[in-house]
Amino acid sequence: MNNMINKLLKAELFFLFILTILSLAAFYFGDSLPDNYLSISSSSESIGAISYFYSSVIVFVGYYLGPWTLFPFLCFACFYTLKFSKRSYPFDLLNILTLSLGTLFCFYFFSPNFLGSGVNFILKKYISSWEGLGLGLLFLVAFLAGSFRSSFKDASIQFFTFLGHLPEKTWRFLVAANPVKLYQSTATFYQNLKGRLQVKLPSALKGDTSPKKLTDSKKSSMTTLSLKEKLASRTRRDKKNEEMEIEEVHFTPKVSVNENENTISSQDMTPSNMNTLDEKMSESNSFQERTSLSEPFSSGPTSERDEAVKNYKLKSEQQNEKQYYDIVTTLTDVTSKRAQRHPDSDYFEKIINSIQSTLAEFKIDGEIVNILKGPVVDTFELELGPGVKVSKVTNAESEISMALLGAPIRIVYPMVGRATVGIEVPRNPREIIYLDEVLSSNEFKKTSNKLPIAMGKDAFGEPLVVDLASMPHMLVAGATGAGKSVFINTLLVSLLVKKSPSQMKLILIDPKQLELALYANLPHLVMPVVTDAKTASISLLWACQEMERRYSILKELGVRNIEGFNEKLKRATPEMLAKIHPFYENEPEEHYELPYLVIIVDEFADLILTKAGKDIENNICRLAAKARAAGIHLVIATQRPSVDVITGLIKSNFPTRVSFRVTSSQDSRTILNSIGAEKLLGKGDMLYRHGTNNLRVHSSYVDEDEIEVLADKLENTIPKCYHTGAMDFLENGGEEEKDPYAFGSHISGGISDPSSDEEYFKLAVKTVVEHRTASASMLQRRLKNGYNRAANLIEEMESKGIVGPAEGSKRRKVLWSAEDLNSI
Repeated sequence: MNNMINKLLKAELFFLFILTILSLAAFYFGDSLPDNYLSISSSSESIGAISYFYSSVIVFVGYYLGPWTLFPFLCFACFYTLKFSKRSYPFDLLNILTLSLGTLFCFYFFSPNFLGSGVNFILKKYISSWEGLGLGLLFLVAFLAGSFRSSFKDASIQFFTFLGHLPEKTWRFLVAANPVKLYQSTATFYQNLKGRLQVKLPSALKGDTSPKKLTDSKKSSMTTLSLKEKLASRTRRDKKNEEMEIEEVHFTPKVSVNENENTISSQDMTPSNMNTLDEKMSESNSFQERTSLSEPFSSGPTSERDEAVKNYKLKSEQQNEKQYYDIVTTLTDVTSKRAQRHPDSDYFEKIINSIQSTLAEFKIDGEIVNILKGPVVDTFELELGPGVKVSKVTNAESEISMALLGAPIRIVYPMVGRATVGIEVPRNPREIIYLDEVLSSNEFKKTSNKLPIAMGKDAFGEPLVVDLASMPHMLVAGATGAGKSVFINTLLVSLLVKKSPSQMKLILIDPKQLELALYANLPHLVMPVVTDAKTASISLLWACQEMERRYSILKELGVRNIEGFNEKLKRATPEMLAKIHPFYENEPEEHYELPYLVIIVDEFADLILTKAGKDIENNICRLAAKARAAGIHLVIATQRPSVDVITGLIKSNFPTRVSFRVTSSQDSRTILNSIGAEKLLGKGDMLYRHGTNNLRVHSSYVDEDEIEVLADKLENTIPKCYHTGAMDFLENGGEEEKDPYAFGSHISGGISDPSSDEEYFKLAVKTVVEHRTASASMLQRRLKNGYNRAANLIEEMESKGIVGPAEGSKRRKVLWSAEDLNSI
């Protein structure tokens, strides 16, 4: 069929070429070719008959056609070379007719001299020149529509849209070009400029800067007014105590507010004093926070004053959350429109013809009934005839790929919810999926997932958003250049957009020292980015201990997971808080809500083959098996998904797996338990396995510049604050501390313990005073005791006035000096 159409098009082009040659010959030599140019004589009958016949044909063609045929011949030759010969479309056979008629009628209107006398006479007899122009334009439009089809349709829509807006744009241009309004606006501008110069020029020449000082004073007044409003809103909370005076807070500001008159007086309204005022207010707020956290454990009821301070703390935390989301929203809302090239209908028709012709050669009864268009691959739905097995199609996969010029196709069966077989064909050119497209989609904005990840788009072009908390862990594998590192960046940015530092913490392990370097200053980090195997083992060991601590907390409140704990914490009583309070004494802040902890390990194969590889594997298996309910989730990435790297124990604890293109089918079986990953296209093309099904997904792309902008914005706005307990654990080398009163401790060596509790307390006091540091973790390292023993010693020192009380994230103050040690 395809060859037949091409042959007919060639015949049309050749026929039009012959007519053009005859028309040009008649146009140039018509005057010397009368009807009886050579007479038939008895001496030269054959020569005279042939010459008479050909000269008559030339005159006849020139009479009914003319030299205008040169134009449609050249146009049709160009279109045949560029478009018609590269496709097989039956309606292309009619394009020569529409092109010829359109050219004929246009020449009839613009230049009738190029028409033959006969055709000119016929046209003048039946139609006018204007009617000929309309018919010519109509036939030319039909030719363009038949030649370009879908692109012509899009251009027509844009053209008519432009015509619809043309009157409005013309009217705006005429209004803007009105000389009267232009003169008025120019006169107003010069008049305002003259007034400003008359006011500011004399003072500027004298060196007077009073206007600027006045502006600064106004700004300071506005700042103090906002301070007054905040204080007034706080005083309205406590109705029984009338008002909460500023003097109740432990500082005395230099600003006095007059309630009767809506004015403010100050001793010195300078920026430095305002900064001092802000610092004092922050110290007061921190004092109130410590008070509100310590008093729930007292025997008496909570006062209304404490309730007001608690509400103020919650309000400030909500403001911090809002400030964080304002930062990430302004960065993700700026979505640049990037032009994408989409193939036309000819592209899909050519693929359909190739697939169906290949199936017909192997006597497979089937028909393409639908096309599911995607950004990277297009799925052609094949409906098989009655009695045809799917195995026949899968056996012909290589032949179909060869018919499509070696494109790496993938046959999908069964398609969920459909009675067809899917043939995935790579699109050329492929579409680039940018991360901001997925982040701005309704699927991501309105998601209710705990830890949402913008995976990208599926094979049908729909955004795919998954929940890391429900996985609960993810295993990522792929060869170099397949898109694994870009996917890790996409995962991190998705979590940063949705979760603030109080809701999620991160532990990043990057042996390559390059992939995760952009996230080194994030406020979400528990510890600095880990780059060596030994530190990675220690950090994972701390995560295991954090998991056990969280399970102890969940047990005290009688909940099963972290979501239930945070929900129950909102309505917790002081007795409930008293139960879990001992588990927070070594924390940087007494913030009872447990955030999610996401651990991302890149280049896992490099870690597992080191000396600490066994410890790393054991810790990861412990976390993968138990950490879900504690809100700890793992993401492990590796380039080499071999059996010695991804062991059976790891695979059993990672039900969710993502595979990019791998080098062999054996690697695909290792990561997915099935083949197929070796036939992926690369550059973000992946197979997502959750449960038993493999879903083809195309990862979204985020540029490093965008990541750097987000990281810098968060760094400059929210300072990073590492976990104190985690940092102490890293400094200690992750050694397990031993309680001297534990069973069997007399057998182990180490520092000999004092014979009595009093001597042991003296040794602890001496250690604290000498090192000027009072913390349970420090006593654990120095005295080789357990955490409970060290915490009791610190509390005893506080009761005797040796160390000061806890100050939130700050360390305790050591009140004794070296001279006071003699008084013990």
